[in-house]
Amino acid sequence: MKMSKMRFRKGDRVTFEMGMRTVSGWIKEDRGPIGINGRRLYLVEFDADPESPHQIELPAEDLNVVNGKVAAK
Repeated sequence: MKMSKMRFRKGDRVTFEMGMRTVSGWIKEDRGPIGINGRRLYLVEFDADPESPHQIELPAEDLNVVNGKVAAK
């Protein structure tokens, strides 16, 4: 399992794969190294429905930054 060296901050725009599509969202919270084998998890909010945004917890290696820089570990 490859651990990501990427670190994201609250408010960073990210994309991730959900099924067969790419979804755009933003980091709501750094949950810390609480995943399997100490993987760093992030709470990501995304708009599946404009009236009710959804949230999902994802490991850093599943996230891609959108138009910007993130802090390196």
